[in-house]
Amino acid sequence: MFERLIRIWERLRHSLWILPLLFGFVGAFLATCIMFLPGLPFEQTLKPLWPIFSDTSDIRNMIGMLLPALVTMFTLALSITMVVLTLAAQNLGPRLIRNFLGDHATQSVIGIFVANITFLITVLLMMGDIGKQNDVAQLAGLVGALIFVISLFSLIIFVHHLGRSIVADQVIIQVGDRLETIISETHDRLGHAIIEARNAATVIPAALEIDAKYAIQAKQSGYIQGIDYDGLCQKIALHHASVELIRQPGEHVIKDEIIGRITCDRDMIETLCPAINEDVAKSVMIGNYRTAALDIEFSLRQIVEIALRALSPGINDPFTAIASVYRLGRAMRHTLAFVYPAGLWMDDHNIARLSGPISDFSGMLSAAIDQIRQAAVQKPDVLIPIAEVLEGLIPFISSARQRDEIRRQAQIIINTARREIGEPDDRRDVEKAARRVLRSSAQWQETPLETGQS
Repeated sequence: MFERLIRIWERLRHSLWILPLLFGFVGAFLATCIMFLPGLPFEQTLKPLWPIFSDTSDIRNMIGMLLPALVTMFTLALSITMVVLTLAAQNLGPRLIRNFLGDHATQSVIGIFVANITFLITVLLMMGDIGKQNDVAQLAGLVGALIFVISLFSLIIFVHHLGRSIVADQVIIQVGDRLETIISETHDRLGHAIIEARNAATVIPAALEIDAKYAIQAKQSGYIQGIDYDGLCQKIALHHASVELIRQPGEHVIKDEIIGRITCDRDMIETLCPAINEDVAKSVMIGNYRTAALDIEFSLRQIVEIALRALSPGINDPFTAIASVYRLGRAMRHTLAFVYPAGLWMDDHNIARLSGPISDFSGMLSAAIDQIRQAAVQKPDVLIPIAEVLEGLIPFISSARQRDEIRRQAQIIINTARREIGEPDDRRDVEKAARRVLRSSAQWQETPLETGQS
């Protein structure tokens, strides 16, 4: 259930219209409250501080001028936003558009414009039968002028914010911070299952090993956006059976493809298979696109995409690629807590009911480094930072499996330098950085899980 709520929140958070819609309702509500206020000592209280309108016709005229000006500023803000989104899609990658749409500052400024426009429209509509002299109308005019000034300064702040938000280094920092949050939240939800699977040496079966009679099939095609592991475990416990999933969030499945196996008494399989398949279908959320909140590797690939575009011949910006590598290295420090490539969920009686694959450090490191290394085969200035990141992770690893993956990546860098880099000095510098990784990892001693994990 929690994963499903996260999925819904992820959609709402990256929708540009949600927050402005709420602001719009607030603006209309504020205008309604003001226009229904009883007579106030407005003139006596505020006259020394603010000029009083001669009559309501002046207020109508002022609102009639402010409203189109606000609409013009709102249109300008949307136009600037579309230009920024276009530039971001071209230079940073289309999958980062969702980050710009979900930016709270952008949503809030657009929301301020919507709230102010709805406020002025509501006031204008409700002034139809108000007499020439009315304290409430005076207050509405005063508030209308005030929110116009607020909108004017909001537009300046908005332009400044968008100008900063498209800078590659700023985007890398923001995406990296979000990635670390997702890694931490995911480990909080799955950490206990990972430890259980490691202690039990859980092995995920291959699809070819699954008998069709015991198979669990995908109900639709698309990406697995998330799995409600705890809820599914409780449902399976009611059937006194167990399930082994072979797919994880982020993977693409085709309708009727095998995604798991049921384990139960042979004489009960015909009865339980339809019910368990239905439970799995409700717990495995499948959609047309990947989501960041429940899929760590998707968030990793957002930074990878920035680096790959920076390394493309059309852009050729190695500095952005280097910044991406270092930011990925900081995030990979937190992925060391994922010490095993599977999870195991128990019921209330400590009986294993559900198991499934989970991205571990090895898989995440490959997702973070492989494509950048492949795109930078002839760029020593990028390969050396990759080796430095690998070396920086060694003091924090907690298992031989993690050490071996780091050594494998370092050896690939050495092989790449020998094969692709023609300049002897450049090749020697890359090999030197990678060999430091091999020497440091060779001296590493395994520590218990409790003290080794982050």
